[in-house]
Amino acid sequence: MKTHFHFLSLTLLLGARVLGATETTPDSGAEKIIKLDTVIVSAGPDAKSAFDLAQGTSILIGDELRRREQATLGETLAAMPGINSTYYGPGASRPVIRGLGGDRVRVLTNSIGALDASNISPDHNAAIEPLFASRIEVLRGPATLLYGSSAVGGVVNVIDNSIPDTAADGQAHGALELRGFGPADERAGVLSVGGGNAGFAFHVNGLRQQTGDTRIPGVARIDAGAPADQPRGTLPSSAIDTKSGSLGATGFWSAGRLGVALSKYDTDYGVPTGDDPPTSISLRQSRFDLAGEISRPFGVFRGLHAKFGYGDYRHSELSGGTVVNTTFHNRAWEGRLELPVQPIGDLSGTVGLQAARSNFSAVGAEVVTPPYVTTNGAVFLLEELKRGPVTWQVGARYEAQSVTLGAVDPALPALPGLAAATGEKKTFGGLSASGGFVWYPAKDYSVGVSLAYSERLPTAQELFSNGPHGGTGAYEFGTSGLRNEKSTGLDVSLRKRAGFVTGSLSFFVNRFSGYIFEQQLPPDAVPVENNPDGLTPYQFIAKDARFYGGEADVELHLWDRGNRHLHLDLMADYVHAQQATDDEPLPRIPPMRYGAGLRYEDSRWRAGVELRHAARQNRFSSTENSTAGYALLNADVSFLVNPGDATWELFLRGNNLTNATARASTSFLKDFAPLPGRGVLAGVRMLF
Repeated sequence: MKTHFHFLSLTLLLGARVLGATETTPDSGAEKIIKLDTVIVSAGPDAKSAFDLAQGTSILIGDELRRREQATLGETLAAMPGINSTYYGPGASRPVIRGLGGDRVRVLTNSIGALDASNISPDHNAAIEPLFASRIEVLRGPATLLYGSSAVGGVVNVIDNSIPDTAADGQAHGALELRGFGPADERAGVLSVGGGNAGFAFHVNGLRQQTGDTRIPGVARIDAGAPADQPRGTLPSSAIDTKSGSLGATGFWSAGRLGVALSKYDTDYGVPTGDDPPTSISLRQSRFDLAGEISRPFGVFRGLHAKFGYGDYRHSELSGGTVVNTTFHNRAWEGRLELPVQPIGDLSGTVGLQAARSNFSAVGAEVVTPPYVTTNGAVFLLEELKRGPVTWQVGARYEAQSVTLGAVDPALPALPGLAAATGEKKTFGGLSASGGFVWYPAKDYSVGVSLAYSERLPTAQELFSNGPHGGTGAYEFGTSGLRNEKSTGLDVSLRKRAGFVTGSLSFFVNRFSGYIFEQQLPPDAVPVENNPDGLTPYQFIAKDARFYGGEADVELHLWDRGNRHLHLDLMADYVHAQQATDDEPLPRIPPMRYGAGLRYEDSRWRAGVELRHAARQNRFSSTENSTAGYALLNADVSFLVNPGDATWELFLRGNNLTNATARASTSFLKDFAPLPGRGVLAGVRMLF
């Protein structure tokens, strides 16, 4: 651990020396402002660039997003500094931000919650299609107060323009992409088309994707119970079949806009747990979204931004592809209202309201949590004050929540602290606040400092679980007496946005009081008749914890001449996470990572090669084992053709070209499912 921390400290120090060095630029082309000046729309009505925010921020957009796209959201983001993936096979993953995942990372689509069940279990995929995304934003710090107490780890906002937010020019615009091959023999087609005029705009998305079982180096299972005759070179039960689409339209007038969208997300994917017969999941979500804006001032407000989403989500866990074991159903809605206030001198801000409701149920052989209804309401405030070279940013949020338990099976085993009565209701209230500043010490430099206090409200799963959970191989118990999880976090970032060297360096520390996690229980905690498969019992408990670490994301502009660019990208990240009450490592924490990539671009060609190394994870909880380190070599090349009004792009992407064995320490399935082996994806994209 000390070696890794010292390595990261050295990386950050050297990066700071590089960012702060007197530069000799190759030519004036290297002075162009890049990346950090991209506007972050998730930061509130007064959208700011990453350069001007107090908290750490990451964004995937444009060519970089196209290169990183995967079938799941977690894997799409997994290569970014500070972000890992829960990787439950190729079909399911969520982001892990600085070692925090699950209900501590808020996953949004167009600033409204995913309205699914992906935060309940790592084998539940997020009902969001990354291939539709026009940009993906990751936030930490004050702006996360906009989105809820469960955003203590961060916010991931996937923006797909399903509801157009700008007027059209009278012509149709869009993209068509066909892709194939790769480590899973992928076949996919994606269509995105928009059009309209100054008063009306529409947008259509459509996708069809199929893969086979993923190729891997060696065997899948390395646990003690792995069969000697398991197949080599293939990850069993890892195929994906997805159909997705959306249709949206917006009307515009002089004082604002109003838009709606209907979307559908259907996916069937294998769960590579090594079960016989194999397990798979059939996931379906239908969704309605509405977004409106008043752009003229009224009263003390400069305007109004409103969003609403309703989702009808269902997924079934199947055995052998046909036998339904358990079906989960969630009818949920969420709405939010943001009101930017008229500025008073250099003081500007936003007040807002948010409300949500989730009606969740599960029936079948593996019901972990009884039916429940969660309602949530919140009010929040963000303010900004500019004083010379410093911009101060503060925020506060009060959130109230109730969780009402549905029917409880009296035959279930009982532990002290478990809910026992149908209709039991838990109510919580929590206050979160943050403050920070952005200091501009010199041209093209900024220093962001953010200090945040947050209270995360316990979830129904943490309170009321009592049943077998095949997804994690555990029999899970909740604790109905859990209280708010409190945390205090400090985030410091140094950024440089122009010149020969650009990028950011960040350091963070986060201390939790009453950090909620699952602790293993004695095997006899569950009667044999309730646990015939011998699943390991766990119970949600609360103990203190601390996290610290940092990230480096630096780009050297080696050659910028006209439309020709050659850049060297350097990255590193590290997380140390400790359960402080008993002074033990927390489970499933990412290891130290570092890497480098070289990219070339001109008017026709784009090409790059990168090498990313993950160190061995030797800090693990008492219920885990170490995770071997690995290095992944990736490369890509694309060629642009302009035959007329449309632009054609032919591309090749090679991942894990050395066919290295890689297992993610953040995954419950690290001993069952390695990351994909060598694969080359080929495709063509038409932009018009």
